[in-house]
Amino acid sequence: MLSLRLLSCLGLLVPCLAASPRAQAQHAAPSPPARARIALGRCDQQVVYNLPAQRFDETARAIAHATGCFIRYPDRTLVNVPVQPVRGRLTRRQALRVALRGTALRIVRETPDLMEVARMPAR
Repeated sequence: MLSLRLLSCLGLLVPCLAASPRAQAQHAAPSPPARARIALGRCDQQVVYNLPAQRFDETARAIAHATGCFIRYPDRTLVNVPVQPVRGRLTRRQALRVALRGTALRIVRETPDLMEVARMPAR
């Protein structure tokens, strides 16, 4: 009977020992590497969009409108490229990525307040 009591006490004690900080430190999984901190800016503000499929320049203007998030495209032949519709509550970065999906256009440079778009060459 004494051995039964001893076993039941040990059964209660083992989970407590496993939860101790020392036991956790010995068995803790290695933490993932720290990611570089990205500065948030005007391009990271969320807005509700309901933009139809239209020309790239119209979509870029609507996404960047009155925010200070500048969308640059040095190649003026991009203005007539058709892009995808954009709907939902998204940041400006997300909205531009949705619009460019399935096109030859890509975001080639990003800063907190700027996104630059260029045409990627055909493979």
